[in-house]
Amino acid sequence: MVWRGRMPEFRRTGFPAAPSPVPSFTPVRVFAVLTLVSGLLIGLALYGLRAEALRSGEVLTRSLSQVIAEQTGRTLQSVDERLQLAASGLDALESQGTLGEATARTLLREHLRDLPFVRAIWVLDMQGRIRLDSDEGNIGLALGDRDYFRVFQEKPSTGFFIGTVIRSRSVGSWLMSAARPWRDADGRIKGVIVAAVEPPYFDKVWREIDLGADGAIALYSRDGILMMRSPLAAAELGQDMSRQALFTSYLPANPTSGSFVARSVVDSVERVFAYRALSGFDQLLVVVGSGYEALLAPWRRFAGLTAMVWLAAILACGVLVAKLERQASRRREDDLRFRQMAQAMPQIVFITDKLGRLQFVNDRWAEATGHPVEDAMGTGWAELIHPEDRAESQAILAEMIRTGVPMEREQRLLHHDGVYRWRLLRAVPFRGDDGRIQAWFGTSTDVEELKRAEERLRVQAGLLTMAGRLARLGGWMVDARTQSIYWSDEASALLDMAPGSSPTLDEIFALMRPETKEIATTAVQRCIESGTPFDVEVEMVTATGRPVWVRSIGQAVRDRTGTIVRIEGAQQDITQRVKLLEEVRDLNASLEEKIALRTAELAKQEALFRALAEQAPLPIWTCDDRGCITFFSRAWYELVGGEPPKWQLSEWIELVHPDDRAPMIENWRHSSHMGQLYAGERRILASNGTYHTMSYRATPVRDADGKIAFWVGVESDITELKAVESALRLSNHELESFSYSISHDLRSPLQRVASFSQLLAEQVEEVPSSKAQHYLSRIRASVDHMTQLIDGLLALSHVAQVELGKVSIDLSVMAQEILDRLQAEHPERVVVTRVEPAMRVWADRALIRSVMENLLGNAWKFSSQRGQAEITVGGSVERGEYFVRDNGAGFDMAYSAKLFGTFQRMHSDAEFEGTGIGLATAKRIILRHGGQIWAHAEPGRGATFFFTLPAGPA
Repeated sequence: MVWRGRMPEFRRTGFPAAPSPVPSFTPVRVFAVLTLVSGLLIGLALYGLRAEALRSGEVLTRSLSQVIAEQTGRTLQSVDERLQLAASGLDALESQGTLGEATARTLLREHLRDLPFVRAIWVLDMQGRIRLDSDEGNIGLALGDRDYFRVFQEKPSTGFFIGTVIRSRSVGSWLMSAARPWRDADGRIKGVIVAAVEPPYFDKVWREIDLGADGAIALYSRDGILMMRSPLAAAELGQDMSRQALFTSYLPANPTSGSFVARSVVDSVERVFAYRALSGFDQLLVVVGSGYEALLAPWRRFAGLTAMVWLAAILACGVLVAKLERQASRRREDDLRFRQMAQAMPQIVFITDKLGRLQFVNDRWAEATGHPVEDAMGTGWAELIHPEDRAESQAILAEMIRTGVPMEREQRLLHHDGVYRWRLLRAVPFRGDDGRIQAWFGTSTDVEELKRAEERLRVQAGLLTMAGRLARLGGWMVDARTQSIYWSDEASALLDMAPGSSPTLDEIFALMRPETKEIATTAVQRCIESGTPFDVEVEMVTATGRPVWVRSIGQAVRDRTGTIVRIEGAQQDITQRVKLLEEVRDLNASLEEKIALRTAELAKQEALFRALAEQAPLPIWTCDDRGCITFFSRAWYELVGGEPPKWQLSEWIELVHPDDRAPMIENWRHSSHMGQLYAGERRILASNGTYHTMSYRATPVRDADGKIAFWVGVESDITELKAVESALRLSNHELESFSYSISHDLRSPLQRVASFSQLLAEQVEEVPSSKAQHYLSRIRASVDHMTQLIDGLLALSHVAQVELGKVSIDLSVMAQEILDRLQAEHPERVVVTRVEPAMRVWADRALIRSVMENLLGNAWKFSSQRGQAEITVGGSVERGEYFVRDNGAGFDMAYSAKLFGTFQRMHSDAEFEGTGIGLATAKRIILRHGGQIWAHAEPGRGATFFFTLPAGPA
């Protein structure tokens, strides 16, 4: 590939050179001679200027076609790279098992991020329907008639394909499709990944290039289809232009590049056209056209003016000089336009002289390297080349200059961030009209990401090869004409054959067992003759005599005429799987027998359950996991009336009292969600028209997987029990009121008795009568005892009336505080105390302190006769059970029934003082908290009091 024509003039600083001075003409001495000579000179000059204008326009148009073709090729190459990266990303998602519409859409949109000219990326399955898409709403859309899908069916070996421009079915805009096959690990096409390139992007980019009046740029396929045009001509896009002179005359003579003059069939404008095939995409042509009249307009104006002033020789010469200057300015403008176009290129664009010395480089150099353009001159560029690439690059440059052959090489260049990046360097010679090289035009493209992508593809290919080896999976191909087999090393290893061997079909068939050979031969023959795909499993004996089961999958491949030329497929060692299937069949036979026995046993158990349920006096029912009743026992119908299947499913809910329905349903939702016991109370309308209070209780029955299969429940009529409880609560309330009233009524006379006995004691203090003093002391002791009894009754009454204020309490800290106080009050005693730490309960602080005061006070009191007393406080927070243990007097468990009764005592006042109310108070407090209290003791060996409390809020 070479450029011919006039080379733009650039200084070594990268800017256009000043025009060369135009020689002046000799003054006219003789009018007659001036007239004759000027006429001849003007005629020759006009003819030369016309040719120069056309030649300059042709050279510029050729240069623009080269640059635009390079730019368009790189754009399409970037699309191809993104399609390959997207296919690799989809393979990775598929291997991870996470490939889906959402994950694929995220991946495809990521690859669209910095490609403004690509509207969408989608993946077609092998039926031509959209499987994955970067846009939403197109999944399943049939596109099997598109050329970018049919080309891979007709020619599976096709790589990157550029389709004709079409109007989108989904959005209605013009799109140019770029497609690449999506292959599996064995190279089979499993889909087509397509990018929708928007032609208006090229129109936008091309419009920035100044082609002058009537300038136009077009992109054609080699078969004459108009892919894109600027200015945009939407009505002509996709039209067949193969009858134009470009395709009938010029392209056959010069397939890669050329120029010609013709009239456009689109807008009937005559132009100077230059065409060039895209590098790497020979099926596409860029055609750049400069208006013929626009190129000759300056010349025509000059010729007309010259004709009018030709008789004035001196004036004509002045006009000629002025026009020559204008023409030179036009050339400088053309050069400036070329430089601006070069600055707009995304690659580094450079020009050297014929010896390779740099004359011009665009601003992409400074952006990439961080060095000013002036530094690129001389040896500046060479110094930034990686040391390992520098010598070879200089040698290739010298060879290029010596031979004049275009150069293309990858080398690493130091960028502004201090990192070497791979760049693709291309250079082509620019030749003059004499065919000699005048300069070199070139580009340097950043291919670092492409190199990384190639490395990733190489690694992935290695991983796929390893996966095939681990999975015992290999690929093969059979020539339909010779029936020779070509396969991968893994495929040959499955049959213990040497790598690289190429057996025939008959040799492979000979390794098959007779039992499965006919199946395989028939399937292969049908595939060769009619193209029917096959998937067979055959038993074989390898080349070394080893038995093996092989699964083989194959399909036919046709040429363009539809003739089957080969079969492609894969085979896998499934010996282990076949053995496992045989073991599973044996296990299934045994399992079916066990299932039959189990089914019979379950039927027997169900019959027994129904018989027991029908005879039970309480209503029994079952429901499914949604709460729909499936069975009511006879007792239910005796209560509410009716006959089965009435009241089943959800009909029975109408029997529930309206006030109880919402709590009952909420209770069911909680129990079914948690899978816990379903229990509570509800009122049911009986057949006699009255509501009965029923206590219900149901438990879930789970299947083998632990899921709830159904629920079994029982109802208990507690109507009478509720009435008894209500009466009992009323009696207790009246009793507590009575106790409280009596306690207060007794306190007043007792206080008077105590006061008068004290006064009497003072009166008889000096009377020498021991009897009187003794009687008075007995009276005061009885008064004190009675006062203690009254205080105990008041405390007992208070326990029943106070509202519980539950909080989290550290029982360990509370017990230790009480023991410390008791020790301080009785410093003479030696008591060993042990309190387990971190025992927390959920209770009323004041009431629980009363319990601990009573229990620890009793332990302290009843262990007072021990030389070394021991008191222990412990328990289990997990179980909510706690205890207070002492080694004191203990008691006989035969009398434990009255232990917690009011005024009940196990010891006399002579042994231990007390009122018999403390334990009764403790029991009532524990019961109010929903707990239990009990004791265990032996006479002379101490006692242990146990009680339960919740650790936290229910």
